[in-house]
Amino acid sequence: MLHIKQTIEELKSYQPERTSKPDHHDFWSQTLSEAKKKPLRAKLTDLNYPIKQITAYELTYHGFDETPIHAHYILPKEHNEKLPCLLFFHGYSMSKHSVSNYMQWLIQGYAVIAVDCRGQGKSGDFSSYTSDSLGTWVTKGILDKEEYYYRKVYTDGVRAIDFACSRPEIDPDRIGVIGGSMGGGITLAVAALDDRPKLAIADMPNMCDIPLAIEQKFEGSLTFVEKFLHQYPEHIELVYENLTYFDNLNLSESITCKTRISQGLKDLICPPMPAFGVYNLITAPKSMEIYPFTAHDMSMVEHVDKTIEFVNENL
Repeated sequence: MLHIKQTIEELKSYQPERTSKPDHHDFWSQTLSEAKKKPLRAKLTDLNYPIKQITAYELTYHGFDETPIHAHYILPKEHNEKLPCLLFFHGYSMSKHSVSNYMQWLIQGYAVIAVDCRGQGKSGDFSSYTSDSLGTWVTKGILDKEEYYYRKVYTDGVRAIDFACSRPEIDPDRIGVIGGSMGGGITLAVAALDDRPKLAIADMPNMCDIPLAIEQKFEGSLTFVEKFLHQYPEHIELVYENLTYFDNLNLSESITCKTRISQGLKDLICPPMPAFGVYNLITAPKSMEIYPFTAHDMSMVEHVDKTIEFVNENL
C-alpha cells in the first residue's frame, strides 16, 4: 500500500505547464462562431425500439460542416416535466452501440443523446484532409490545425448541446457530458468550449498532456501519431504545435462545470500522469476516482454504481 500511496501522491503533485499558443482562444472562438452560423438541420426518425417504456429516435444533425452526425436520441415515454439530459461520447474506433446500453439512465428520467463521432459508427466524414497517409482519425489533417480531425469532433460535440437546448422537453440547465477514452477527451474539450454543461464525467480521457502521453503510452490511438512522425520526421515541430490547440492541458482552463475524472494506474493506452496533469490544472469543482489495479477499462460494478450515484447527486 505504501508504494500505491506514494505513486498517487506523485501524480497529485504533478503540475505541468500549459503549452497554448497566443492565438489559442481566438482559434476556438472563430471555430465555434463559424459553426453556429450554419444550420443544425436536425432530423429525428422514429426507431420503433422494442422497449415499451422509452421513445427512441435516430438523430442526425450537422456539426462542424455538412457532415450528418448520427446519434441516438432517447426519452422516457412518460414524463411531465422538462428532462435532464446526458450526452455520451464513445471511445476510439467504437460507436454509440445499442439503445439498450442506456436504460439505467432512461428508467431514472434522463434523456440521452449518444453520438457516433464523425467517421465512426454510422457517422461519415465529408471533410477532405491533405494529410491522411495512415488512414486513421488521429492523424487526419494533422499538418494543419484548421483541417485537423479533432477540431471537427470537438465542434460536433458542442453542436449536440445546441440540439439538446433546442428541444422543449429538455431542461437546458441540467445537461451533462460523459465519455471514456476518446470520449473522455471529447467530454473535457466540450466542457471547456461550452459553458452550458452542468456536469462533465471523463473516464480515462485521452488528448491530455499529449506530448507526455505520446512518450508514456504503449498502445492506443497516439501510437499512430508516432508512426506518422516516423514517416515524416521533418514535421515533428509542426505536429506538436498543432496538437496544442486540441490538448486538454490547454483547453481545461476554460472548464467551469463540476468535473469528475477517473483513472486506472495500470492504463497503457491513456496513462495516468497526463490525465492527472489536466486534472490538477482544472480550477472548477472536481473529483478524481483512482483505481490502482485497473487498466483501460471502467466497467467495474463499483465504478458504474459510483457514476450513477454521482450523476444523481449533481444533475
